[in-house]
Parts: sequence; structure tokens; C-alpha cells
Amino acid sequence: MNKVNIPEMLITDEKLKDFLAQGIKRTEEFLEIESASPYIPLTEITQHLLLAGGKRIRPILVFLSAQFGKPDIDRLAKVAAAIEFIHVATLYHDDVMDEALMRRGVESVNAKFGNTNAILAGDFLFSRASAIAAELGPHVVTTLADTLSVLCEGQIREAIGAGTTDPIKHYLEVLKQKTGSLIESSAALGAYLSGADDVVAAALSNYAQNIGLAFQISDDILDLKGDPAKSGKTIGKDLLEGIHTLPVLSALSLDKEGVLKQLLIEVKGNPENIGKTIAKVTELGGFDVAGLHLESLIDQAMTALDSVPKGSARDALVQFAQWLTKRNN
Repeated sequence: MNKVNIPEMLITDEKLKDFLAQGIKRTEEFLEIESASPYIPLTEITQHLLLAGGKRIRPILVFLSAQFGKPDIDRLAKVAAAIEFIHVATLYHDDVMDEALMRRGVESVNAKFGNTNAILAGDFLFSRASAIAAELGPHVVTTLADTLSVLCEGQIREAIGAGTTDPIKHYLEVLKQKTGSLIESSAALGAYLSGADDVVAAALSNYAQNIGLAFQISDDILDLKGDPAKSGKTIGKDLLEGIHTLPVLSALSLDKEGVLKQLLIEVKGNPENIGKTIAKVTELGGFDVAGLHLESLIDQAMTALDSVPKGSARDALVQFAQWLTKRNN
């Protein structure tokens, strides 16, 4: 089971690498313990995806942000677990709404256990996150509650659609709420629990929000252009489901003859049309525009780090941002 799929080159300092490894290990222990229920069928459902692996981006940001104060590994692992519970719960609910069949290379919870059980398992994980937050104090409770409110607003915004709003502006706002908010809180709470300076904590939050958006945009690009053997993604999955991400939306804005618009209608549910649809997105410059958005977000994240003390943790954050521009998984 690959728990952390981020290149080791991002962290060259052995002491920091060891701390991060211990922190992630402790987080995994909390995830397994806190997601268990005396009712075995519930445990099986909640842990199906939770323990199937993943990059653990949010826990990693918790532990890296804590390096600018006095980190307490157990308290950090608890908040990292709470954040991961919220993240996975939203995936369970997302997959029900999207009628997804696969997630992280395994059968989705809704496909395996049914929609009702997937929704209830997500609710259970939200409740476990709340219980952990309560152990860590009012500030953590408030931060995660506010984050969840923003996240839900983003989900509803996405479900309702852009309407008369510019599609790209709408998409980026959804990204900021659905993805950026929880990643931002990961850095903010890591800094808070370690007692980091307020200026540094604000800078780390700013960095993380931009990184969160950049990470999702890089995911969007990989969904259409990645190597399935490396990324583990089904190329064009979003197209098949009628989901239009930034490269497609950018290309649509340049589709004066309506060719791409027609292709997007034809490709939905028809895998044989994926290749020519992606080729048209490329021809129209959709990937170029998405790449510019990605680079802009990385630049903003790097600028935020100007207020963060130099050292191995800051170096790791810089290298992580750089990795996003050339990731293949």
C-alpha cells in the first residue's frame, strides 16, 4: 500500500525526513483506530478507501508547516487524521453524486456498498473528525467547521453550475472552495498547533491555498494528458462523465467554430472519441492556458514563502511547488 506518493527528493534533510515519516506513520495509526466501529460492516465501509493509500498531501502540509514552531507529533497527527477524514468523506459523497465506479485504483465505496452506505460512511467520518477536533481545542473545532462550510458551498456551487457566470471564473471559485480550503487549513492548523508566528502562519496558509489550486489543475491536466501507467488515472475519465475541467473550459472559450463543443457532446460515454477530443483541446491551446494558470499559482505560492524563515522545511515547500509543474502521478 503506497501511503505517500511524493518524490523523496523533495526532502533532503534526514532529520526532517525522519520526522515526516514518523508523523505520517502516526497519522495512519490514528486513521485506522479512529475510523473503526464496534459494528464491523461500518468499519469495512469507512476504511475501504481511507486505508487504500493516497498521497496524503494534507497531512504532509500539516507536518511541514509545524516545523516553524515547536511541533508535537501526536497532536499534529490527530489534526492530520481529522483533516484526512473530512477529505475522504467528501470523496465518498462526491462519488455518489458523480456515480463514479473507481477511486484510487479500487472500486468506489458507492459501487461496492451502495449509495446509502457511502453517504452514511461519509457522515460517520465527519463525526470522527469532529470528535478529534474537540480534543484539540476550540480553535481547531472552529477552523474545521468553517472549512467544511466553505467546502460544502463549493460543492453546491459546482452542482448548480456556472449559469450566467464566466465558466472559468466559476470553475476556479469552485476549486478554491472545494480543494483549496482544506489544504489551506492543513497548513494553518499545523502552524497553529506548533505555535508558529502569526505572520509565518498567514504566509503558510496563503502558500497552501495556492498549492491546493495548483495541485487540482495539475490533476486536471493529467486526466487528459498523463501516462496511465504512472498516474494510475483513466485518461479522459472526466470527458466521459461530462465533466469539463480547466483545459477544456479554456479551449471552449477559443472554440469559435463550435467543433470542440460538438466533440464534447459526442465523447460523453463514448471512449472511442477521447483521442480526437483531447487533440482538439490541444489544438485550441487549452493546455497552454491551463499551464499558465498553474504557473501563476506556483508563483504566488513561492511569493508567500518570502515571509517564511529559511531552512529545510521551507526548502521542501519550495521543491514541492516546483514538483507540481512536472508531476506525472
